[in-house]
Amino acid sequence: MNSFRLRWLVAAALFASPHAFSQDSGGTLLVLDASGSMWGRLGPTTKIEIARDVIATMLDTWEDDEPLGLVAYGHRRKGDCTDIEVLQPSERGARDVIRQRLVKITPKGMTPMGDAVIRAAQALRSQERKATVILVSDGEETCDADPCAVAKALEDAGVDLTVHTVGFDVAGNPDAKRQLRCIADATGGQYLDAADASELGTALRTVADAVSQAPPSNEPTRACGEYTVGELFMEGMATWPTGGAATTGDAPVLDPIELEATAQPMQCKALCDSEDTCTAWWFEPVGSNFRTLPVCFRWPATVALSAPAEGHAGSAMGVKQGIKQIEVTFGAACDDDR
Repeated sequence: MNSFRLRWLVAAALFASPHAFSQDSGGTLLVLDASGSMWGRLGPTTKIEIARDVIATMLDTWEDDEPLGLVAYGHRRKGDCTDIEVLQPSERGARDVIRQRLVKITPKGMTPMGDAVIRAAQALRSQERKATVILVSDGEETCDADPCAVAKALEDAGVDLTVHTVGFDVAGNPDAKRQLRCIADATGGQYLDAADASELGTALRTVADAVSQAPPSNEPTRACGEYTVGELFMEGMATWPTGGAATTGDAPVLDPIELEATAQPMQCKALCDSEDTCTAWWFEPVGSNFRTLPVCFRWPATVALSAPAEGHAGSAMGVKQGIKQIEVTFGAACDDDR
């Protein structure tokens, strides 16, 4: 997917003005992969049959006052990357309707995973209120989209959407696993593997528990600290990692860069802005910690940072616009398992 089309689609997800969002916006959408590969078998049973049964069991324990809806893709037409349908909007008391919709889903087509996430964001109108997607897929994107880039673009645009992903029978498909994990990591969700019916049930119970325990939409999301959007440029302020990771998985290492003696903080900011993996930066000036040259530190969103504090004269730090960077009390450890 080219960058222009991606920006256009994300803009569509943020459609209209804030006044267009109702007070009932938000909630949870279950997005089910109904592409042709879901006819594959695990033992004597097809994956779509397993998914229907396991989801129906999850619905038995889903609280009636917790909004839930259903989206499916690839279930109506072969070879059609636009085949994405909201079968049930996210509403309270929708469990019985979702059960009825589930039994009629017949896998046929493609896997437009990236566009399905955008469609879910539109359906949830998640710019104003906290919203959640539970995405179950048995394969990688097969249409003109980069699901990882889509998830990052939604986060960068300030869409308050958490996507939990479940890789169903993807042990032999590293591309699918990578894409699903990246979607979850980019939006602050969980990625879970499920090799069979039992593990799919466990995975769905785990994400259902995460939804039910989530803080109210007007409260900050928490994970070993608080998410903070920081500021683009905080003159005289410094920050540093706590030593913990805000999400599971390997965080990319961004090596410190020594700058020219005359360099200014905005050059460090520009370096971070030019890198997709960089979300926060700190310019350490000459003289700080006996520096003879200024240094630019950059970190990805998966690194938990201490709260900004007064730095050496000439220090500056910032967090990219729209990024949710973990901030914890200085010196506190971050629980890597959360």
